[in-house]
Amino acid sequence: MRAVWSVVGLMTACLMTNLSFAQQGQQNREARSGSAMVGKMSKMEFDNQNKQGAAAVMAIAPAKTALSQADNALMMEVAMGGMMQLELSRAALQKATSEQVRQLAQAEVAEQTTLANKLKEIATAKGITLPTTAGVDTEQLISRMQNMSGEEFDRFYVTESGVKGHQKLDQVMSKVESSASDPSLKGLATAAHPLVKTHLKVAQDVQNNIQGGSAK
Repeated sequence: MRAVWSVVGLMTACLMTNLSFAQQGQQNREARSGSAMVGKMSKMEFDNQNKQGAAAVMAIAPAKTALSQADNALMMEVAMGGMMQLELSRAALQKATSEQVRQLAQAEVAEQTTLANKLKEIATAKGITLPTTAGVDTEQLISRMQNMSGEEFDRFYVTESGVKGHQKLDQVMSKVESSASDPSLKGLATAAHPLVKTHLKVAQDVQNNIQGGSAK
């Protein structure tokens, strides 16, 4: 009888071990398949959209024709908005505690770095000097962020950069698309705008997750 129970116990232990391995395997497959979420979007889909957006921006060919005064003002507006997003997101990569917030910040750094590089190409082709500092508003936001930590920091970054920052960029890109006459500047806005909209929607979802306590 003892031998029978020993066999049963061994079989049960083997079964539990196999289940544990299966669960671990499923978790690994989910991680590889991108089932981790950023807002309401899978990380795989989020990464794919970021790659597509970067490729669209990099494909823009700078035109050497001079910018009008109005187009020059629009270009500076895009540059300043992008620099603010870049600096806030760099700070978020250092201090964010939520993985979803870190993923958003990392994507934003990549997006704005690509956009800034293309703006420099266009500016160089046209003999224009872009601003090198993000401005007083950005410095003030960074200063406030330095005194925050944990969920307070995450919520502030997502609100100021993820939501408000992208709402402003959304408006700027729409204005460039509708009123710019320079083909390279208009093309840049058209290429970058879809990813701006994606980041805005994801940021709004992450913001809701933080408020609901599910942005891990």
